[in-house]
Amino acid sequence: MTGSEQTDQLRNKTKQFAIGILKLCGSLPKTPETLAIQSPLVKAATTLAANCRALARAWSEDDFHRNRNLASGDADDCVFWLELLAAAGTDQDQSIQALLDEASDIVALLSICGEPDNSAQARTEPVESAAEPPTPSPPVIPTDFHGLRVLSFESRMGAEMARLIQRHNGHAVVVSALREIPIPLQDNSAVFRFGVKLILNQLDILILMTGVGTKALLEILQTRYPLAEIIDALKKTIIVTRGPKPLAILKTLGVEANITVPEPNTWHDVIATLDYYRPVQGLKIAIQEYGVSKPDMIQDLQTRGADVFSVPVYRWALPEDTAPLHSAIMEVVNGRIDAMVITNAAQVDHVMQLAEQDQKTELFRESCKKIVMASIGPTASEGLKHYDLPVDFEPSHPKMGVLVKELSERIHALRQAKLPRQPD
Repeated sequence: MTGSEQTDQLRNKTKQFAIGILKLCGSLPKTPETLAIQSPLVKAATTLAANCRALARAWSEDDFHRNRNLASGDADDCVFWLELLAAAGTDQDQSIQALLDEASDIVALLSICGEPDNSAQARTEPVESAAEPPTPSPPVIPTDFHGLRVLSFESRMGAEMARLIQRHNGHAVVVSALREIPIPLQDNSAVFRFGVKLILNQLDILILMTGVGTKALLEILQTRYPLAEIIDALKKTIIVTRGPKPLAILKTLGVEANITVPEPNTWHDVIATLDYYRPVQGLKIAIQEYGVSKPDMIQDLQTRGADVFSVPVYRWALPEDTAPLHSAIMEVVNGRIDAMVITNAAQVDHVMQLAEQDQKTELFRESCKKIVMASIGPTASEGLKHYDLPVDFEPSHPKMGVLVKELSERIHALRQAKLPRQPD
């Protein structure tokens, strides 16, 4: 197949693929999960078609390869969003799988488009009497961790994080930095005051910040009220869920959220979503807190005229055994860590607290500037920046699997960029 035939095939194939994606999105159930996925999926598919159209119009070899690289990235994004859509669960499994197969074909076509036909060259090139010495190939850049040591402070999903790092050929160093401890009921009158307000319909809006917090809150309420009464009160309250996890807990009770905050699910996104939905002036708002209080969020709502009521159900504490955390800090200081992955801002608080105890704060900070520092999203990045620690990488999607996968693909370029410049 000639280069022109390849680009024509890609142009037609990606155009039909984009149309297929648009038709799929039109038939999807309008759930918070599908609504969050379909926008980036449509963007990736239509951009893919546009970049493949540009291949046929490339005015130079550099322009051709630039457009091909862009299209390859778009195709990979399409595969990712379709896989995520399949995992979300819809009634369109067959259509999604067909489009996934088509996306895989497109990725394969892009990998060979514009490359020379080696078999044809072998038939037409004359035999030379003396072979010229081969030109040395540029060094191959790995597309995974390639044995690098990756430190994570993940707690609840520590085993899953270790498996993800290992799957991408990394050496996982996973040390818990957090411990979730429920607030004893005798010390948590706020939960029961909230229960009274909820049952008596004295709340306008309930903001649920985490899945584990939502589950704990509902379990505590059931020690005082029948579940049917709680469900009835929830259905009479405007419920805002910060992402899919608290929403999933509600669905087990047959309760739907009125508003689901889009990614990256920061408290700023909660405020912005509420602002878009309706003014909060004069409304009574309860916030299920998650680990630590968010005074800035409470103040923002109060500035808008809301009456805000915090409902803490658990707190973050240091692990009972902090020896592994002290050891991890020394691994960083001694240059034995290549990358650090932060999935929760409170992890940074605890690590810096122990670094200060060890009188290693400045050494730790300087060591972090020499390794690749990855954050799962804006909230975790704020935690790093608060301590003047660098943020070298955030993933395209604030999920643990995406974070590890994309970091493994880019870590070698990121490490190269952090090397000190050599004098000319």
